Amino acid sequence: MEPTPDLDSFPGTSTYSFFDFSDEEEDDVNENYVPLSRQTRMEDPETDTDSSDDEIDYVPIHNSSIDSDEPLSEYAARVHERNSPGSTGFRWRKKENVPRKFGFTATPGLRVNLDASMSAHEFLKVFFTDEMLNIIVEETNNYAESHPGLVKGHERKWMPLSVPEFQVWIALKIMMGISPKPRQTQYWSKDDLHEAPFFPKHMPRDRFDHISSALHFSSNEFQDGSNRMWKLGPIIEQLKKNCQSVYTPPQWITVDESLWKFRGRLKFVTYNPTKRARFGLKVYKLCVSSGPTCGYTCSFNFYTGQDRGELPASHKAVADLMESADLLNKGYTLFVDNWYTSPTLFHWLQGRKSNACGTVRANRKWMPKDFPKLKLNEVDVRSTPTGMMCLKWVDKKPIHVLSTIHTSEMVETDRLNRHGNKVMKPKAIIDYNNGMKGVDVGDQLAASYPAARRSLKWYKKVFMYLFDLAMINAFALYKEVGGEAVHQLTFREEVIRGLLREYLPDAPKYSGRGRPAVTNSTLRLQGRNPHVIREIEGKKPLGIVKNEIPADTSAL
Repeated sequence: MEPTPDLDSFPGTSTYSFFDFSDEEEDDVNENYVPLSRQTRMEDPETDTDSSDDEIDYVPIHNSSIDSDEPLSEYAARVHERNSPGSTGFRWRKKENVPRKFGFTATPGLRVNLDASMSAHEFLKVFFTDEMLNIIVEETNNYAESHPGLVKGHERKWMPLSVPEFQVWIALKIMMGISPKPRQTQYWSKDDLHEAPFFPKHMPRDRFDHISSALHFSSNEFQDGSNRMWKLGPIIEQLKKNCQSVYTPPQWITVDESLWKFRGRLKFVTYNPTKRARFGLKVYKLCVSSGPTCGYTCSFNFYTGQDRGELPASHKAVADLMESADLLNKGYTLFVDNWYTSPTLFHWLQGRKSNACGTVRANRKWMPKDFPKLKLNEVDVRSTPTGMMCLKWVDKKPIHVLSTIHTSEMVETDRLNRHGNKVMKPKAIIDYNNGMKGVDVGDQLAASYPAARRSLKWYKKVFMYLFDLAMINAFALYKEVGGEAVHQLTFREEVIRGLLREYLPDAPKYSGRGRPAVTNSTLRLQGRNPHVIREIEGKKPLGIVKNEIPADTSAL
Protein backbone atom coordinates (compact mmCIF):
# COMPACT_ATOMS: atom_id res chain seq x y z
CA MET A 1 0.00 0.00 0.00
CA GLU A 2 1.41 3.36 -1.07
CA PRO A 3 1.73 6.01 1.63
CA THR A 4 -0.71 8.89 1.51
CA PRO A 5 1.09 12.11 0.51
CA ASP A 6 1.04 15.11 2.78
CA LEU A 7 -1.33 17.62 1.19
CA ASP A 8 0.48 20.55 2.77
CA SER A 9 3.67 19.60 0.95
CA PHE A 10 2.20 20.66 -2.40
CA PRO A 11 2.40 24.39 -3.04
CA GLY A 12 -0.98 25.97 -3.51
CA THR A 13 -2.92 22.88 -2.40
CA SER A 14 -5.27 22.40 0.48
CA THR A 15 -8.15 20.18 1.48
CA TYR A 16 -10.42 23.21 1.70
CA SER A 17 -12.61 23.93 -1.35
CA PHE A 18 -14.72 27.02 -1.89
CA PHE A 19 -17.72 25.02 -3.10
CA ASP A 20 -16.67 21.79 -1.42
CA PHE A 21 -16.43 19.54 -4.46
CA SER A 22 -15.14 16.02 -4.01
CA ASP A 23 -13.52 14.04 -6.82
CA GLU A 24 -14.09 10.81 -4.93
CA GLU A 25 -17.82 11.04 -5.66
CA GLU A 26 -19.48 10.14 -8.93
CA ASP A 27 -19.46 12.56 -11.87
CA ASP A 28 -23.21 13.04 -11.87
CA VAL A 29 -22.98 14.55 -8.40
CA ASN A 30 -20.79 17.36 -9.72
CA GLU A 31 -23.07 17.94 -12.69
CA ASN A 32 -26.14 18.33 -10.48
CA TYR A 33 -24.36 20.41 -7.87
CA VAL A 34 -26.10 23.62 -6.82
CA PRO A 35 -24.41 26.19 -4.55
CA LEU A 36 -25.82 26.53 -1.07
CA SER A 37 -27.17 30.02 -1.72
CA ARG A 38 -29.23 28.71 -4.64
CA GLN A 39 -30.43 25.67 -2.75
CA THR A 40 -31.92 28.03 -0.18
CA ARG A 41 -33.73 30.03 -2.85
CA MET A 42 -35.01 26.88 -4.58
CA GLU A 43 -36.36 25.47 -1.33
CA ASP A 44 -37.97 28.80 -0.36
CA PRO A 45 -39.96 30.17 -3.33
CA GLU A 46 -40.67 33.43 -1.50
CA THR A 47 -37.00 34.39 -1.61
CA ASP A 48 -36.65 33.54 -5.31
CA THR A 49 -36.23 36.56 -7.56
CA ASP A 50 -36.10 36.91 -11.31
CA SER A 51 -32.46 36.99 -12.32
CA SER A 52 -30.52 36.06 -15.38
CA ASP A 53 -27.92 34.40 -13.12
CA ASP A 54 -29.99 31.23 -13.16
CA GLU A 55 -29.38 30.87 -16.88
CA ILE A 56 -25.61 31.22 -16.52
CA ASP A 57 -23.47 28.41 -15.19
CA TYR A 58 -21.91 29.25 -11.87
CA VAL A 59 -18.13 29.37 -12.09
CA PRO A 60 -16.99 26.59 -9.75
CA ILE A 61 -13.72 27.13 -8.00
CA HIS A 62 -11.69 24.05 -8.73
CA ASN A 63 -11.27 21.44 -6.08
CA SER A 64 -7.69 21.58 -4.83
CA SER A 65 -7.68 18.25 -3.03
CA ILE A 66 -5.47 15.48 -4.37
CA ASP A 67 -6.30 11.81 -4.30
CA SER A 68 -3.84 9.59 -2.49
CA ASP A 69 -2.81 7.82 -5.70
CA GLU A 70 -3.08 10.78 -8.07
CA PRO A 71 0.15 12.21 -9.52
CA LEU A 72 0.57 15.97 -9.40
CA SER A 73 0.66 16.13 -13.22
CA GLU A 74 -2.81 14.55 -13.46
CA TYR A 75 -4.08 16.94 -10.80
CA ALA A 76 -2.82 19.94 -12.81
CA ALA A 77 -4.44 18.53 -15.98
CA ARG A 78 -7.75 18.13 -14.14
CA VAL A 79 -7.59 21.73 -12.95
CA HIS A 80 -6.80 22.90 -16.49
CA GLU A 81 -9.77 20.96 -17.88
CA ARG A 82 -12.17 22.45 -15.37
CA ASN A 83 -11.03 25.97 -16.20
CA SER A 84 -11.27 25.51 -19.97
CA PRO A 85 -13.92 27.64 -21.70
CA GLY A 86 -15.53 24.56 -23.20
CA SER A 87 -16.52 23.16 -19.82
CA THR A 88 -16.76 25.24 -16.67
CA GLY A 89 -14.41 28.10 -17.45
CA PHE A 90 -14.70 31.72 -16.34
CA ARG A 91 -17.99 33.14 -17.64
CA TRP A 92 -17.65 36.90 -17.80
CA ARG A 93 -20.80 38.99 -17.98
CA LYS A 94 -21.36 42.66 -18.63
CA LYS A 95 -22.79 43.43 -15.21
CA GLU A 96 -21.84 45.32 -12.10
CA ASN A 97 -19.83 43.16 -9.74
CA VAL A 98 -21.28 41.86 -6.50
CA PRO A 99 -18.13 41.29 -4.41
CA ARG A 100 -17.95 38.54 -1.82
CA LYS A 101 -15.75 39.99 0.88
CA PHE A 102 -14.46 37.65 3.53
CA GLY A 103 -14.44 38.90 7.10
CA PHE A 104 -11.09 39.48 8.77
CA THR A 105 -10.70 36.90 11.55
CA ALA A 106 -7.03 37.28 12.54
CA THR A 107 -5.83 39.23 15.58
CA PRO A 108 -3.08 41.60 14.42
CA GLY A 109 -0.36 42.75 16.79
CA LEU A 110 2.75 41.66 18.65
CA ARG A 111 3.13 38.11 19.91
CA VAL A 112 6.14 38.83 22.14
CA ASN A 113 6.64 41.07 25.15
CA LEU A 114 8.04 44.33 23.80
CA ASP A 115 7.38 47.86 25.01
CA ALA A 116 8.66 51.38 24.42
CA SER A 117 10.80 51.36 27.58
CA MET A 118 13.10 48.70 26.14
CA SER A 119 16.36 49.53 24.41
CA ALA A 120 16.37 49.66 20.60
CA HIS A 121 18.83 46.77 20.24
CA GLU A 122 16.43 44.53 22.18
CA PHE A 123 14.02 44.75 19.23
CA LEU A 124 16.79 43.63 16.87
CA LYS A 125 17.61 40.66 19.12
CA VAL A 126 14.05 39.39 18.59
CA PHE A 127 15.01 38.57 14.98
CA PHE A 128 18.75 37.88 15.35
CA THR A 129 18.47 35.64 18.36
CA ASP A 130 21.26 34.16 20.48
CA GLU A 131 20.70 30.83 18.73
CA MET A 132 21.50 32.38 15.34
CA LEU A 133 24.54 34.19 16.72
CA ASN A 134 25.90 30.98 18.24
CA ILE A 135 25.55 29.23 14.85
CA ILE A 136 27.45 32.01 13.08
CA VAL A 137 30.24 32.14 15.68
CA GLU A 138 30.68 28.36 15.71
CA GLU A 139 30.77 28.01 11.92
CA THR A 140 33.13 30.99 11.59
CA ASN A 141 35.59 29.51 14.10
CA ASN A 142 35.46 26.09 12.40
CA TYR A 143 36.11 27.60 8.99
CA ALA A 144 38.99 29.79 10.23
CA GLU A 145 40.72 26.89 11.99
CA SER A 146 40.46 24.67 8.91
CA HIS A 147 41.79 27.43 6.63
CA PRO A 148 44.95 28.84 8.26
CA GLY A 149 45.81 30.67 5.05
CA LEU A 150 43.23 33.34 5.90
CA VAL A 151 45.77 34.99 8.23
CA LYS A 152 48.46 36.84 6.29
CA GLY A 153 52.14 36.91 7.21
CA HIS A 154 52.24 40.37 8.76
CA GLU A 155 49.09 39.73 10.79
CA ARG A 156 48.61 37.87 14.02
CA LYS A 157 47.26 34.34 14.15
CA TRP A 158 43.53 33.65 14.30
CA MET A 159 41.95 34.06 17.72
CA PRO A 160 38.61 32.32 18.41
CA LEU A 161 35.59 34.52 17.81
CA SER A 162 33.07 35.06 20.62
CA VAL A 163 29.48 36.33 20.58
CA PRO A 164 30.34 39.66 22.28
CA GLU A 165 33.12 40.31 19.77
CA PHE A 166 30.82 39.45 16.87
CA GLN A 167 28.20 41.88 18.22
CA VAL A 168 30.85 44.61 18.24
CA TRP A 169 31.64 43.68 14.63
CA ILE A 170 27.91 44.02 13.81
CA ALA A 171 27.82 47.45 15.46
CA LEU A 172 30.71 48.60 13.25
CA LYS A 173 28.93 47.30 10.14
CA ILE A 174 25.81 49.30 11.05
CA MET A 175 27.95 52.38 11.56
CA MET A 176 29.49 51.90 8.11
CA GLY A 177 26.01 52.15 6.63
CA ILE A 178 25.40 55.42 8.47
CA SER A 179 28.81 56.92 7.52
CA PRO A 180 29.70 55.48 4.10
CA LYS A 181 33.23 55.73 2.70
CA PRO A 182 34.53 54.70 -0.74
CA ARG A 183 36.90 52.09 0.70
CA GLN A 184 36.64 50.06 3.86
CA THR A 185 40.28 50.70 4.82
CA GLN A 186 39.55 54.43 5.11
CA TYR A 187 37.62 53.83 8.34
CA TRP A 188 40.99 53.09 10.00
CA SER A 189 42.94 55.73 8.08
CA LYS A 190 45.03 58.29 10.00
CA ASP A 191 44.68 60.80 7.21
CA ASP A 192 42.94 63.96 8.38
CA LEU A 193 40.53 63.70 5.45
CA HIS A 194 39.23 60.24 6.39
CA GLU A 195 40.11 59.76 10.05
CA ALA A 196 37.28 58.13 12.05
CA PRO A 197 38.35 57.43 15.65
CA PHE A 198 35.22 55.38 16.37
CA PHE A 199 36.41 52.32 14.42
CA PRO A 200 40.05 51.84 15.64
CA LYS A 201 38.82 52.57 19.15
CA HIS A 202 36.61 49.46 19.21
CA MET A 203 38.41 47.01 16.90
CA PRO A 204 41.71 46.92 14.97
CA ARG A 205 41.46 46.78 11.20
CA ASP A 206 43.28 43.43 10.97
CA ARG A 207 40.84 41.80 13.37
CA PHE A 208 37.86 43.25 11.52
CA ASP A 209 39.24 41.88 8.25
CA HIS A 210 39.88 38.47 9.85
CA ILE A 211 36.26 38.17 10.95
CA SER A 212 34.99 39.36 7.57
CA SER A 213 37.15 36.83 5.71
CA ALA A 214 36.25 33.87 7.92
CA LEU A 215 32.53 34.67 8.20
CA HIS A 216 30.59 31.45 7.63
CA PHE A 217 27.04 30.23 8.26
CA SER A 218 26.93 26.56 7.30
CA SER A 219 29.45 23.75 7.18
CA ASN A 220 30.66 22.73 3.72
CA GLU A 221 30.23 19.10 4.75
CA PHE A 222 26.45 19.51 4.60
CA GLN A 223 26.34 20.83 1.05
CA ASP A 224 22.90 20.27 -0.46
CA GLY A 225 22.76 20.26 -4.24
CA SER A 226 18.96 20.54 -4.27
CA ASN A 227 19.07 23.81 -2.32
CA ARG A 228 21.21 26.54 -3.83
CA MET A 229 20.84 28.67 -0.69
CA TRP A 230 22.45 26.05 1.55
CA LYS A 231 25.30 28.43 2.43
CA LEU A 232 22.78 30.50 4.40
CA GLY A 233 20.29 27.71 5.11
CA PRO A 234 20.17 27.84 8.94
CA ILE A 235 20.11 31.65 9.04
CA ILE A 236 17.31 31.95 6.46
CA GLU A 237 15.12 29.38 8.18
CA GLN A 238 15.57 30.94 11.61
CA LEU A 239 14.91 34.46 10.33
CA LYS A 240 11.76 33.33 8.49
CA LYS A 241 10.50 31.63 11.62
CA ASN A 242 11.14 34.72 13.74
CA CYS A 243 9.45 37.09 11.27
CA GLN A 244 6.33 34.93 11.22
CA SER A 245 6.11 34.23 14.96
CA VAL A 246 6.84 37.71 16.32
CA TYR A 247 4.07 39.73 14.68
CA THR A 248 0.62 39.16 13.14
CA PRO A 249 0.05 41.62 10.27
CA PRO A 250 -3.09 43.75 9.78
CA GLN A 251 -5.57 43.01 6.99
CA TRP A 252 -3.85 44.72 4.04
CA ILE A 253 -0.78 42.87 2.78
CA THR A 254 1.15 42.79 -0.49
CA VAL A 255 3.39 40.40 -2.42
CA ASP A 256 6.10 41.75 -4.69
CA GLU A 257 9.72 41.05 -5.59
CA SER A 258 12.90 42.85 -4.57
CA LEU A 259 16.25 42.73 -6.36
CA TRP A 260 19.30 42.55 -4.08
CA LYS A 261 22.26 43.83 -6.05
CA PHE A 262 25.04 41.35 -6.84
CA ARG A 263 27.10 41.31 -10.03
CA GLY A 264 29.41 38.40 -9.21
CA ARG A 265 29.41 34.89 -10.58
CA LEU A 266 26.31 33.08 -9.41
CA LYS A 267 23.96 30.66 -11.18
CA PHE A 268 20.73 32.31 -10.09
CA VAL A 269 21.60 35.97 -10.62
CA THR A 270 18.70 37.58 -12.51
CA TYR A 271 18.50 40.60 -14.80
CA ASN A 272 15.65 43.09 -14.44
CA PRO A 273 15.98 46.33 -16.42
CA THR A 274 13.13 47.97 -14.48
CA LYS A 275 15.09 47.80 -11.22
CA ARG A 276 17.88 50.19 -10.32
CA ALA A 277 20.33 47.39 -9.52
CA ARG A 278 19.44 45.45 -12.73
CA PHE A 279 21.59 42.43 -11.72
CA GLY A 280 21.08 40.60 -8.47
CA LEU A 281 19.12 38.05 -6.46
CA LYS A 282 15.34 38.15 -6.83
CA VAL A 283 13.47 37.83 -3.56
CA TYR A 284 9.71 37.36 -3.22
CA LYS A 285 8.48 39.26 -0.16
CA LEU A 286 5.14 39.39 1.65
CA CYS A 287 4.91 42.71 3.52
CA VAL A 288 2.47 44.81 5.53
CA SER A 289 0.84 47.62 3.52
CA SER A 290 -0.77 49.81 6.18
CA GLY A 291 -0.25 51.24 9.64
CA PRO A 292 2.97 52.04 11.51
CA THR A 293 4.40 48.63 10.58
CA CYS A 294 4.15 49.32 6.84
CA GLY A 295 7.16 47.64 5.23
CA TYR A 296 7.36 44.80 7.79
CA THR A 297 8.34 41.57 6.01
CA CYS A 298 6.22 38.64 7.16
CA SER A 299 7.79 36.05 4.87
CA PHE A 300 10.23 35.86 1.97
CA ASN A 301 11.54 33.36 -0.57
CA PHE A 302 14.54 33.44 -2.90
CA TYR A 303 14.29 32.76 -6.61
CA THR A 304 17.01 30.23 -7.42
CA GLY A 305 15.84 28.94 -10.80
CA GLN A 306 14.60 25.70 -9.23
CA ASP A 307 10.91 26.54 -8.70
CA ARG A 308 9.55 25.09 -11.93
CA GLY A 309 6.53 22.91 -11.46
CA GLU A 310 3.03 22.16 -12.62
CA LEU A 311 1.76 25.48 -11.29
CA PRO A 312 2.80 28.81 -12.87
CA ALA A 313 5.72 30.52 -11.14
CA SER A 314 3.65 33.60 -10.29
CA HIS A 315 0.91 31.47 -8.73
CA LYS A 316 3.39 29.33 -6.81
CA ALA A 317 5.23 32.38 -5.41
CA VAL A 318 2.03 33.80 -3.89
CA ALA A 319 0.78 30.43 -2.64
CA ASP A 320 4.09 29.59 -0.94
CA LEU A 321 4.30 32.95 0.84
CA MET A 322 0.68 32.92 2.01
CA GLU A 323 0.94 29.36 3.29
CA SER A 324 4.32 29.82 4.98
CA ALA A 325 3.05 32.94 6.79
CA ASP A 326 -0.17 31.13 7.77
CA LEU A 327 -2.42 33.89 6.37
CA LEU A 328 -4.90 31.81 4.38
CA ASN A 329 -8.55 31.36 5.44
CA LYS A 330 -8.41 34.49 7.63
CA GLY A 331 -9.90 37.18 5.38
CA TYR A 332 -6.66 38.97 4.45
CA THR A 333 -6.71 41.40 1.51
CA LEU A 334 -3.80 40.76 -0.83
CA PHE A 335 -2.48 43.29 -3.38
CA VAL A 336 -0.28 42.11 -6.26
CA ASP A 337 0.97 43.61 -9.52
CA ASN A 338 0.34 42.41 -13.06
CA TRP A 339 3.06 39.74 -12.98
CA TYR A 340 1.17 37.76 -10.34
CA THR A 341 -2.46 38.70 -11.04
CA SER A 342 -4.55 36.21 -12.99
CA PRO A 343 -8.16 34.93 -12.79
CA THR A 344 -6.85 31.52 -11.79
CA LEU A 345 -4.87 32.89 -8.83
CA PHE A 346 -7.75 35.06 -7.61
CA HIS A 347 -10.10 32.09 -7.97
CA TRP A 348 -7.73 30.05 -5.83
CA LEU A 349 -7.54 32.83 -3.20
CA GLN A 350 -11.33 33.02 -3.04
CA GLY A 351 -11.34 29.33 -2.23
CA ARG A 352 -9.06 30.10 0.73
CA LYS A 353 -11.23 32.93 2.10
CA SER A 354 -8.77 35.59 0.99
CA ASN A 355 -9.59 38.85 -0.79
CA ALA A 356 -7.42 40.07 -3.66
CA CYS A 357 -6.87 43.10 -5.89
CA GLY A 358 -4.28 43.90 -8.54
CA THR A 359 -3.53 45.20 -12.00
CA VAL A 360 -3.62 42.52 -14.68
CA ARG A 361 -2.34 42.05 -18.21
CA ALA A 362 -5.06 42.08 -20.83
CA ASN A 363 -3.70 38.96 -22.54
CA ARG A 364 -3.79 36.79 -19.42
CA LYS A 365 -5.49 33.44 -19.74
CA TRP A 366 -9.25 33.43 -19.05
CA MET A 367 -9.46 37.24 -19.25
CA PRO A 368 -12.53 38.77 -20.98
CA LYS A 369 -11.85 39.58 -24.63
CA ASP A 370 -14.85 41.80 -25.45
CA PHE A 371 -13.70 45.13 -23.97
CA PRO A 372 -14.38 47.98 -26.42
CA LYS A 373 -11.99 50.83 -27.17
CA LEU A 374 -12.51 53.55 -24.54
CA LYS A 375 -11.77 57.24 -24.36
CA LEU A 376 -9.97 59.13 -21.57
CA ASN A 377 -11.43 58.46 -18.08
CA GLU A 378 -14.03 56.01 -19.41
CA VAL A 379 -14.71 52.79 -17.54
CA ASP A 380 -16.02 49.40 -18.56
CA VAL A 381 -16.52 46.40 -16.32
CA ARG A 382 -17.05 42.65 -16.51
CA SER A 383 -17.84 40.32 -13.62
CA THR A 384 -18.36 36.67 -12.78
CA PRO A 385 -21.04 35.17 -10.53
CA THR A 386 -18.34 34.33 -7.98
CA GLY A 387 -17.74 38.03 -7.25
CA MET A 388 -14.64 38.65 -9.39
CA MET A 389 -14.48 41.94 -11.30
CA CYS A 390 -12.38 42.91 -14.30
CA LEU A 391 -12.30 46.67 -14.84
CA LYS A 392 -10.85 48.61 -17.75
CA TRP A 393 -10.08 52.30 -17.21
CA VAL A 394 -8.24 54.72 -19.49
CA ASP A 395 -5.88 57.23 -17.92
CA LYS A 396 -2.70 57.87 -19.89
CA LYS A 397 -3.12 54.36 -21.25
CA PRO A 398 -5.63 51.53 -20.75
CA ILE A 399 -5.38 49.91 -17.30
CA HIS A 400 -6.97 46.59 -16.38
CA VAL A 401 -7.73 45.74 -12.75
CA LEU A 402 -8.87 42.44 -11.30
CA SER A 403 -10.55 42.47 -7.88
CA THR A 404 -12.76 40.34 -5.68
CA ILE A 405 -13.67 43.17 -3.26
CA HIS A 406 -14.52 46.15 -5.51
CA THR A 407 -17.16 47.45 -7.84
CA SER A 408 -16.77 50.00 -10.63
CA GLU A 409 -17.34 52.85 -8.16
CA MET A 410 -15.62 56.14 -9.08
CA VAL A 411 -14.36 58.54 -6.40
CA GLU A 412 -12.90 62.05 -6.46
CA THR A 413 -9.19 62.70 -6.09
CA ASP A 414 -7.23 65.80 -5.11
CA ARG A 415 -5.89 66.16 -8.64
CA LEU A 416 -7.50 68.74 -10.95
CA ASN A 417 -7.87 68.47 -14.71
CA ARG A 418 -7.30 71.29 -17.17
CA HIS A 419 -10.87 72.51 -16.67
CA GLY A 420 -10.36 72.88 -12.90
CA ASN A 421 -12.55 69.91 -12.00
CA LYS A 422 -11.47 67.13 -9.69
CA VAL A 423 -10.32 64.00 -11.47
CA MET A 424 -12.46 60.93 -10.93
CA LYS A 425 -10.71 57.60 -10.47
CA PRO A 426 -11.96 54.05 -9.77
CA LYS A 427 -11.81 53.17 -6.08
CA ALA A 428 -10.09 49.90 -7.01
CA ILE A 429 -7.17 51.89 -8.49
CA ILE A 430 -6.85 54.08 -5.39
CA ASP A 431 -6.87 51.09 -3.05
CA TYR A 432 -4.34 49.30 -5.25
CA ASN A 433 -1.93 52.25 -5.14
CA ASN A 434 -2.18 52.37 -1.34
CA GLY A 435 -1.98 48.61 -0.91
CA MET A 436 1.07 47.99 -3.07
CA LYS A 437 3.46 50.24 -1.14
CA GLY A 438 4.48 47.70 1.51
CA VAL A 439 7.47 46.13 -0.26
CA ASP A 440 8.61 49.48 -1.69
CA VAL A 441 8.62 51.11 1.76
CA GLY A 442 10.75 48.31 3.19
CA ASP A 443 13.22 48.51 0.30
CA GLN A 444 13.50 52.31 0.59
CA LEU A 445 14.21 52.12 4.33
CA ALA A 446 16.86 49.43 3.82
CA ALA A 447 18.53 51.41 1.02
CA SER A 448 18.87 54.53 3.20
CA TYR A 449 21.63 53.14 5.43
CA PRO A 450 22.79 49.84 3.84
CA ALA A 451 25.12 47.66 5.87
CA ALA A 452 26.03 45.53 2.82
CA ARG A 453 29.31 46.27 1.02
CA ARG A 454 31.01 44.80 -2.04
CA SER A 455 32.02 41.18 -1.60
CA LEU A 456 33.28 38.37 -3.84
CA LYS A 457 31.32 35.84 -1.78
CA TRP A 458 27.63 36.15 -2.52
CA TYR A 459 26.47 34.64 0.76
CA LYS A 460 28.31 37.28 2.82
CA LYS A 461 26.59 40.11 0.97
CA VAL A 462 23.20 38.38 1.14
CA PHE A 463 23.68 37.95 4.88
CA MET A 464 24.00 41.71 5.27
CA TYR A 465 20.85 42.17 3.15
CA LEU A 466 19.09 39.81 5.54
CA PHE A 467 20.45 41.81 8.45
CA ASP A 468 19.00 45.00 6.95
CA LEU A 469 15.65 43.22 6.55
CA ALA A 470 15.72 42.30 10.25
CA MET A 471 16.66 45.88 11.12
CA ILE A 472 13.65 47.27 9.20
CA ASN A 473 11.35 44.76 10.94
CA ALA A 474 12.76 45.77 14.32
CA PHE A 475 12.23 49.45 13.48
CA ALA A 476 8.63 48.73 12.45
CA LEU A 477 7.89 47.01 15.78
CA TYR A 478 9.62 49.85 17.63
CA LYS A 479 7.21 52.31 16.01
CA GLU A 480 4.27 49.99 16.70
CA VAL A 481 4.84 50.14 20.48
CA GLY A 482 5.40 53.92 20.41
CA GLY A 483 9.19 54.16 20.69
CA GLU A 484 10.88 57.54 20.98
CA ALA A 485 13.04 57.17 17.84
CA VAL A 486 10.71 58.25 15.05
CA HIS A 487 13.49 58.31 12.44
CA GLN A 488 15.39 55.29 11.23
CA LEU A 489 18.75 57.03 11.66
CA THR A 490 18.07 57.65 15.35
CA PHE A 491 16.94 54.04 15.77
CA ARG A 492 20.11 52.65 14.19
CA GLU A 493 22.29 54.89 16.37
CA GLU A 494 20.47 53.63 19.45
CA VAL A 495 21.03 50.05 18.31
CA ILE A 496 24.78 50.70 18.02
CA ARG A 497 24.94 52.26 21.48
CA GLY A 498 22.95 49.41 22.98
CA LEU A 499 25.14 46.70 21.42
CA LEU A 500 28.37 48.37 22.57
CA ARG A 501 26.99 49.02 26.04
CA GLU A 502 26.01 45.37 26.51
CA TYR A 503 28.78 43.47 24.71
CA LEU A 504 31.87 45.67 24.63
CA PRO A 505 32.90 44.94 28.28
CA ASP A 506 33.02 41.21 27.47
CA ALA A 507 34.84 41.64 24.16
CA PRO A 508 38.61 40.99 24.07
CA LYS A 509 40.99 43.88 24.74
CA TYR A 510 43.25 44.60 21.82
CA SER A 511 46.85 45.81 22.06
CA GLY A 512 48.86 47.67 19.45
CA ARG A 513 51.48 46.10 17.20
CA GLY A 514 54.75 45.22 18.97
CA ARG A 515 55.55 45.23 22.70
CA PRO A 516 53.44 47.67 24.73
CA ALA A 517 55.24 50.62 26.28
CA VAL A 518 56.09 50.27 29.99
CA THR A 519 56.50 53.92 30.82
CA ASN A 520 54.53 56.99 30.04
CA SER A 521 55.64 58.45 26.70
CA THR A 522 55.21 61.98 28.08
CA LEU A 523 57.74 61.37 30.87
CA ARG A 524 60.13 59.74 28.42
CA LEU A 525 60.10 62.74 26.11
CA GLN A 526 60.66 65.11 29.07
CA GLY A 527 63.82 63.30 30.16
CA ARG A 528 62.27 61.90 33.34
CA ASN A 529 62.62 58.30 32.27
CA PRO A 530 64.69 56.30 34.82
CA HIS A 531 66.41 54.46 31.91
CA VAL A 532 69.68 56.09 30.86
CA ILE A 533 72.11 55.44 28.02
CA ARG A 534 75.17 53.44 29.17
CA GLU A 535 78.26 52.42 27.31
CA ILE A 536 78.53 48.67 26.68
CA GLU A 537 81.94 47.06 27.17
CA GLY A 538 83.53 45.77 23.99
CA LYS A 539 81.46 48.04 21.75
CA LYS A 540 82.59 51.35 20.42
CA PRO A 541 80.37 54.27 21.17
CA LEU A 542 78.45 55.70 18.26
CA GLY A 543 80.25 58.59 16.64
CA ILE A 544 78.63 61.95 16.41
CA VAL A 545 78.61 63.59 13.02
CA LYS A 546 80.05 67.06 13.11
CA ASN A 547 77.53 69.88 12.96
CA GLU A 548 74.68 67.36 13.40
CA ILE A 549 73.63 68.93 16.66
CA PRO A 550 73.39 72.71 16.83
CA ALA A 551 75.81 74.39 19.17
CA ASP A 552 73.11 76.51 20.70
CA THR A 553 70.72 74.03 22.28
CA SER A 554 68.47 76.82 23.44
CA ALA A 555 67.22 77.09 19.86
CA LEU A 556 65.69 73.62 20.11
